[in-house]
Amino acid sequence: MIKLFSGRNGKKNKTQRPQDKAEGNNRFKKEEDGPDKEREYKSPEFKSKEKKVDYHSTGDRGDFVVDNCEQILETSKQLEELKTEYQAVTSYLADIQKLERIPSDEREVLNDTARKIITFTREKATYQTNSKKITDAQFKHIAKYEDVLPVELKKMKNNEAYNNTIKTDMKYLEGEKDALYNQQEEIVSKHAYLKRIAAVTCVLVVILFLLFIVIQHYTEADLQIPFLMTIVMALVSALYIFINSDRNKKEMKLTELKLNKAIGLLNKVKIKYINNTNELDYSYQKYMVTSYAQLQFLWEQYLKAKEEESRYNNNTKELELNKRELVKELRRHCLKDSDIWVYQTAAIIDGKEMGGVRDRLDVRREKLKERIDYNNNLKEKSIEEIRKFVSQKPENREEVTQKLRKYGIYL
Repeated sequence: MIKLFSGRNGKKNKTQRPQDKAEGNNRFKKEEDGPDKEREYKSPEFKSKEKKVDYHSTGDRGDFVVDNCEQILETSKQLEELKTEYQAVTSYLADIQKLERIPSDEREVLNDTARKIITFTREKATYQTNSKKITDAQFKHIAKYEDVLPVELKKMKNNEAYNNTIKTDMKYLEGEKDALYNQQEEIVSKHAYLKRIAAVTCVLVVILFLLFIVIQHYTEADLQIPFLMTIVMALVSALYIFINSDRNKKEMKLTELKLNKAIGLLNKVKIKYINNTNELDYSYQKYMVTSYAQLQFLWEQYLKAKEEESRYNNNTKELELNKRELVKELRRHCLKDSDIWVYQTAAIIDGKEMGGVRDRLDVRREKLKERIDYNNNLKEKSIEEIRKFVSQKPENREEVTQKLRKYGIYL
């Protein structure tokens, strides 16, 4: 802060000065100070005001000397900082001149390195902005099983395919079992039908025999042929029942064999299905997925992310290598502040960009010069005021000298 003093009470009017220090590593950023700031430095409010001092008043004399001493110290501090910054800006301008004097063959080496830095910087920014389709947690989890996952993926795929095959087999065997149960029911129905036929035949034969006996008793007719026909009918019915009953027994036996076989196969398939399902569930839980397709997707994204990470690391290495190479080459040409140019590579290969950098530096140096002159004037004015006071009041020379020594000022 530049301190200006006015009034007998010694109050200090403080005015903010603009900051010229660069932010970060880029000390070539455009100055924010414009014409308005420049006018502010030259405005009447920014100039120190004349202070009427009563040299006969002890209080006024003390405040006058103290105020001027403090102003000398403050302006000296400001001048030190401003001159340092002025020298830095002048050094940057000198570096630009050195850059422009580099021979074309050697300049091409610099330009090539600068282009590489720009390219690698853009690629690095692209890697950083690319959105990943796999979370960090998923990436770390998949990384733990990186060595076995190719085999596990194939195994999970086969297990899912086998699981679908088992389901199909189970469905087929369940259908076969139901069909055999239906066949058994049909055989039982046929057997019941034969029983009904046998019962009806027996009843019919008995009724016919009784009927024939009654007729023969009362009419004394010859019923030998009806008796024989009834016996033949009974024999035919018995033969039909016997043959079909035997066939039903054989079919029932065969159906039971098929049913037992189907049930046995179904039980085996169910055991395989349970084991396979349990293995799949364990794999899903282990890899935190719900299917082979999801794990395959995560694996592909993991490989892409890993490749991107590898390319990013290689890019970073190449970028740092080229930055060091650029600094080394610039130091070889005696540039004072070589490190700053890794952030201004565009200016190395582009004349317009370099011209813009030079113009901004010229503006900054001019403003710094104005501020140095301004603070020099303030300092000289304070010194002149003290000398004037001593010349008018020689009897106070010792008092003033002691105060000056207290502030480390020797006139």
